[in-house]
Amino acid sequence: MGYTTEFSGELIFTPELTGKQLAKIKSFFGEDCREHSDWYADGSYIDLEFNEDFSGIQWDSATEKNNGMVSHINLIMTEMRKEIPEFSLSGTMIAQGESLEDRWLIKIENGIAIKKEIEIKGTKTTCPHCGEDFIIEIAD
Repeated sequence: MGYTTEFSGELIFTPELTGKQLAKIKSFFGEDCREHSDWYADGSYIDLEFNEDFSGIQWDSATEKNNGMVSHINLIMTEMRKEIPEFSLSGTMIAQGESLEDRWLIKIENGIAIKKEIEIKGTKTTCPHCGEDFIIEIAD
């Protein structure tokens, strides 16, 4: 077992897609990027799925190793733009690693997915009863 990063949030398709276009996106889900020499993507499996109403994509919770998520999202946008030049995604996904300090965002800016660090505010504290770490944040 490796280091786990969990993602929350969803990225919404722009423009709205047809059934055929959704099928094309679905063909990427679960694929191992290492088996596609023509794909320029980091990591291994594309751990994405449709959101509940098929208006976008979200993390599928399948595996713990997601170090290529930004790359996988950009791969999908690049491939979809071959058929739909105006294809894009909007929204934000939040990534949380096992360490409290390992928290970041995936945002779509200027048509590409980028990783943005989140400033962690507050004091890291360890619970004397259970040993879990947490951060105390005081609202302004």
